[in-house]
Amino acid sequence: MKEYASPEAAFPEGFSQTIISRHKILQKIRCFFDSRSYIEVETPLRVRCPGIDPHIDALPSGPGFFLATSPELQMKRLLGPETERIYQITRAFRAEEEGPLHSSEFAILEWYRTGSDYIGLMDETEELIKFLVEEPGCETTSWRFPFERILVDDVFKKRAGWEPSKQWNEDRFFIDWVEKVEPFLKTLGGVFLFDFPAPLASLSVIKKDNPLVCERFELFMRGIETGNAFTELTDYQEHFVRFAEAARKRQAMGKEPYPTDDGFMESLRKGIAECSGIAVGVDRLIMALTGLNDIKLVQTFPMNRL
Repeated sequence: MKEYASPEAAFPEGFSQTIISRHKILQKIRCFFDSRSYIEVETPLRVRCPGIDPHIDALPSGPGFFLATSPELQMKRLLGPETERIYQITRAFRAEEEGPLHSSEFAILEWYRTGSDYIGLMDETEELIKFLVEEPGCETTSWRFPFERILVDDVFKKRAGWEPSKQWNEDRFFIDWVEKVEPFLKTLGGVFLFDFPAPLASLSVIKKDNPLVCERFELFMRGIETGNAFTELTDYQEHFVRFAEAARKRQAMGKEPYPTDDGFMESLRKGIAECSGIAVGVDRLIMALTGLNDIKLVQTFPMNRL
């Protein structure tokens, strides 16, 4: 007869306190958005189009469906005159992502608001973090407000000797990111990197006064990439171009391209309000706030605990 280890033995020491801290942080997130007239929404976990990032692989979930890598496309379809501010805390799934900062299943916070660009969203994101670090159990010594805001070109010029938006080289960008930029970010508390090179626009708009960059920022907390935000692209034709380019890149990488999200495209054709949006990894956020260094320490049942 097979013997099983006690389930309790798999939990790290002090884990009950981590659960309590997680609960309180989630409570405060909802309190923050409720106080700002946001509406909490829900979107499906099974979708036909899991996104356009060629580097993110989705988990299949039955014929023609995938587990959602993000609720992004569905949430933007919900924006309207009576739903100008929406947020959601849900699950997201990505294949073959395991490690101290990665999990194939994780919690994600996304919010979208009309009438605001990525700079306004940056302000609001910092206000959320400031609100959360007041929670007992959070490490307050790591954070100095306001967070530093650094142009992507500036950090690359200082740390790697070149400006990616002006000399785009995808391979060089990601090598220097890992070897030179990330080590620098780990020396900081909270920081926003903004104005990414245009080839990394994803679904953000290209900046009108500088077409070499896009209106995108990423939030880093203790060197952990925690949030990714855009002034959202709402142009119908440009979306066709970007979906096609993403499919081409996946094919070049030897991957099966994902289908275009027809429901999302129809919403664009009818008109989606100008808006900004951000995705925040909840588990990483909790890691940063509590000082823990492995995502498995803040998840109740990571893969190694099942």
